Amino acid sequence: MTNGLPSAGFSPQRTETVGALLLAGGQSRRMGRDKRALPFGGSRFVDLVARELESYPERLFSVADPQEVPPPGFTVVSDQRPGCGPLGGIVAGLEVCRCDALLAVACDMPLFRAGLAHYLEAFLCDSYDAFLIADRTGRVHPLCGIYRKTALPVLKEQLLAGQYRLMSALERLRVKYVPLEHSAYPDRLLTNVNTWEEYQDLLRSERPTPILTVCGVKNSGKTTFLCRLIPKLNRLGLKVAAIKHDGHDFEPDRPGTDSYRLLQAGAQGVAVYSHSRYQLVRLQEDVQAGQLAQVFDDVDLILLEGGKHSPYPKVELVRAPVSSCPVLPPEELLAVCTNLENTDWGIPRLPLEDGAAAARWIAHWLTSQAL
Repeated sequence: MTNGLPSAGFSPQRTETVGALLLAGGQSRRMGRDKRALPFGGSRFVDLVARELESYPERLFSVADPQEVPPPGFTVVSDQRPGCGPLGGIVAGLEVCRCDALLAVACDMPLFRAGLAHYLEAFLCDSYDAFLIADRTGRVHPLCGIYRKTALPVLKEQLLAGQYRLMSALERLRVKYVPLEHSAYPDRLLTNVNTWEEYQDLLRSERPTPILTVCGVKNSGKTTFLCRLIPKLNRLGLKVAAIKHDGHDFEPDRPGTDSYRLLQAGAQGVAVYSHSRYQLVRLQEDVQAGQLAQVFDDVDLILLEGGKHSPYPKVELVRAPVSSCPVLPPEELLAVCTNLENTDWGIPRLPLEDGAAAARWIAHWLTSQAL
């Protein structure tokens, strides 16, 4: 094994051919469902990675079941020993491939890009058996690497001995580590998704946090409804933040506190924080909910109380005897939450007093937005 992370050095002249091996034989135990089929960016994980490998002359699809239907242009290669992890898939691919080397990429890396693979290919030479990327933290990624056929004897010996840990096998190979710090490619291209929590983090990182406006006339019970709804959303596994719109203005602090005195002294903003929370007050004209939403980049949903004229999807509360019909036209609403019976406004009707039912409906709506 070659120790350390040597400086990048390109090999502009080489004659070796490189094929692609899409590793998709895992059992997704930690995810609890088939990772390959998870939706992201309008496609499935496996299709996103396969698309990035389209330029390779030989494309293999490593799976446990030989009856699997591969992505277009790929040939199925079944693991010799299902359940032995990616080592079995790499060995099976190297044994049947016509190319001199294989770029092995896991199907749970939806951010992978072809340019990253071509960057790695530039380091190919006869001095090493494998070429692996090391990110800017120093972490090595064996499931985004190039394996030459010279690595096959060691990898197969490791497999037959029942030693399935790929990193252990690499200790017996000549490995070239290619640090990303010398490239323009971000570490996040190497993100692999193994758990449902990691999948949710990925979704949050790739799109603005959804904002759902809960509006209604004065005294329709918006705050009471949200206090009933938020715990139910939490129980469904959703992390929620709330933003309240004030149509007039408000005093953000109590007179006499240090932060109040600092604002009165002319500070344009004041923040107060402890080890577990913070409060931020900033003086600014034309404040918009979208600006505040950037603070809550780690939640699944932001509930905006009020803001019926905001550009976000809306649910309106209609509570008798305060009101008898929605203020907003149906085309501007997702649903109406009401305690009135026998109403039909041409949009979904949710029971005002049933926070669990409303939470389930909102969770379903959120899922539809992610597809």
